[in-house]
Amino acid sequence: MMSLKARPLYLDRLLATRNNGLIKVITGMRRCGKSSLLALLKQHLAEQDSIPAERIVAINFESFAYNDFDETKLYRRIDDAIHGEETHYLLLDEIQLVRHWEKAVNALRVDRNVDIYLTGSNAHLLSSQLATLLSGRYIEINMFPLSFSEFLGYTGETDRTKAFERYTRYGGLPPVVDQGTHQELAHTVLSGIYDTVLVRDIAQYLQIRNPLVFNDVARYLADTSGSPVSVAKIEHRLKSGHRPTANETIERYISGLLDAFMFYRAQRINVKGGDYLQGLAKYYPADLGIKNMLLGYPAGDFGFLLENVVHNELKTRGYTVQVGKMDNLEIDFVATRVRDDLARERLFVQVSASLMDPATRNRELEPLRRLPDAEEGRRMVLTLDMLGLGTAGGIDIVNALDWLTE
Repeated sequence: MMSLKARPLYLDRLLATRNNGLIKVITGMRRCGKSSLLALLKQHLAEQDSIPAERIVAINFESFAYNDFDETKLYRRIDDAIHGEETHYLLLDEIQLVRHWEKAVNALRVDRNVDIYLTGSNAHLLSSQLATLLSGRYIEINMFPLSFSEFLGYTGETDRTKAFERYTRYGGLPPVVDQGTHQELAHTVLSGIYDTVLVRDIAQYLQIRNPLVFNDVARYLADTSGSPVSVAKIEHRLKSGHRPTANETIERYISGLLDAFMFYRAQRINVKGGDYLQGLAKYYPADLGIKNMLLGYPAGDFGFLLENVVHNELKTRGYTVQVGKMDNLEIDFVATRVRDDLARERLFVQVSASLMDPATRNRELEPLRRLPDAEEGRRMVLTLDMLGLGTAGGIDIVNALDWLTE
């Protein structure tokens, strides 16, 4: 077995919620590291907290041994493993593969002294089942592919520029990162992950009658990440490619991609009023390796890749991310989060590969300059430039690699 690589960001979050009476649900796209996180938790419980092995019940439901499990078999299997009154730790991986799992988990929570940790790769299945029986009794911990800062620690790469090029090409899914810069191997692993997500996390509950159309929709979202997208535009693209598809089908396929955590949607808000604007959201792939695999590894516009990295970093840091509209101007990201002290924190972020051209600099700064004073929050432009950094009129101009690794 390969040695486990540390993911302190997530392990610390799990440990902070230990024995708090709530079920911990770790969600995220397939192969982003959820199983390894449970293994790290198991290791910590055994080595740091001296919990005896018989009080840690760890099951991975992707194993064929559990192929025919339903709630009754699940309950019995775990109940038989619990001895005595002391707390037992249940680490249940890919729980959504068990029929009516939520009934067993709820019964165990009521009947036994247990601290429960679950992982799952499909938001739709998890949320619909959690909402029925476990509403208000669970806490969700979102897990993402490696952030750029984690990627540096994971690979031991010290040249940030070289590392960033590799990161924006092959992404941050640990099994892909393990292949180094071998494009053929990386591609094989990436396409395998994509196919598994399609077959196991999407097609099982969405009737996908035409996988080619589904792939077209995924490719379109990957190709237009950072640009406003409407279902009508996708419909038109499919029609011109002789694959006419109904609006509802396209919407179902997009929901499938969002539910499997392969893409994230950033909705547009009116910065002055705070209300949502209908239509034309932006979609960002959760991993740049998947994006590039879908598009054939283009030598892309670095500005869009950087924007995607920044979006995903904000999500990793716990922000809700929206696109800001203000009159005829747009702010790339309006990011909001509630800190541990319950204070609300806001960022207004523009992303530009370079600000060296005066016209570009002016265009990027203008929306932030025009923000009303009443709108509290840090205003910043992230760029790959090494020169011209600092603060200009209350706007921080920051090197993106510095920000990603701070």
